[in-house]
Amino acid sequence: MDLRILLALAVLGLLIWIGSGVHRGPTPPPSAAPTITSIEFPEQIQADGQEVLGSVGFQDPDGDIIEVRFEVVQAILFEPFHFDPEAKGQRKGQFDFAVYTVIPQDIILRVALVDQAGHESPPVEFSFKALESLGNSP
Repeated sequence: MDLRILLALAVLGLLIWIGSGVHRGPTPPPSAAPTITSIEFPEQIQADGQEVLGSVGFQDPDGDIIEVRFEVVQAILFEPFHFDPEAKGQRKGQFDFAVYTVIPQDIILRVALVDQAGHESPPVEFSFKALESLGNSP
């Protein structure tokens, strides 16, 4: 009789173990957030309304970046902006961005990348000076 009880307990334990999902193997690691590896942009631009190109270097283990955000840390007048860098499927690389202003000012921007799962990269700041253009003088 004791053997039957032990066997019943063993079967019950096995059923509980199977139902708990423990047997399904290791849990996959959570998605990793993207990382900004570099920001290339001139230290000075002209405040003449002409677009100036820069680039953001990145690494993303999942290759699923869907947005880059530029937040304003300091400026007299400058709008934050965001866009899809069209880097989906890329685990590392770079993409371009453009900024312009007509107001001479010192600008500090904070950049962050967002992936499909909503993970955000650690932000990186960069700064530049928009100089008065000769064409803006009275």
